[in-house]
Amino acid sequence: MTELTVPVPQDEGVLARAIGILTSPKRTFQGIVQNPRPAAILFLATAVIALATSLPQLTERGRQAALDMQVQQVEKFTGQPVSDEQYARMQTGMKYSAYFSPIAIFVFTPVVALVFAGIYYLIFNAILGGTATYKQVTGIVTHSMVISAVGYALGAIVMYFRGTVSAMGPFNLGALVPMLDEKSFLVQFLSFIDPFRVWSIIVTSIGLGVLYKRKSGNIAITLLIIYAIFACGYAAFASR
Repeated sequence: MTELTVPVPQDEGVLARAIGILTSPKRTFQGIVQNPRPAAILFLATAVIALATSLPQLTERGRQAALDMQVQQVEKFTGQPVSDEQYARMQTGMKYSAYFSPIAIFVFTPVVALVFAGIYYLIFNAILGGTATYKQVTGIVTHSMVISAVGYALGAIVMYFRGTVSAMGPFNLGALVPMLDEKSFLVQFLSFIDPFRVWSIIVTSIGLGVLYKRKSGNIAITLLIIYAIFACGYAAFASR
């Protein structure tokens, strides 16, 4: 009897894997499980996010849009108008934001990736009895960040040409209900829902399904429910 062998996916470079996550995530994750290499893709995704965040702020138009967004956020959560002194301080700080933002992103983004990898590792290994390595889980998480990086890049372009900056990005579903009160629970809930976040969650679920040999659909449903719960918490706080 002839024994069937499953071909090992070809080991691809970082750019090929990034494109693969966008076009054929399951096949790409099969190769990532064999050789995770999380560092290079993490650097690439973080660099794209940092550039998308900071480059618009190098222009007067971008700085003003970011400043307007900060003012709106402060007034939204304090319920008080920004004073002239506060505005002047925020305006001064905005001149340096384009230079300090990338540093903060290069510190914060890897920490978030490692934390989420740790959470998934704990759930699937310690609780559900999986046998994957932490490096493999980190490979899944960091490669899924490609989706977020694309969202940041496209969002930066859209917001720059609009001349407005949104803390939740330009693609959130809150834009679908402009007729409702901005501070209503529904608007705040929809504002938390971003198609790129949903896409990233689904791609992460595909990767975890490949790694742990579980149904990706069940993982995606669970993660999306958790995401919806966080959206409800945010909406409850923001709509007070």
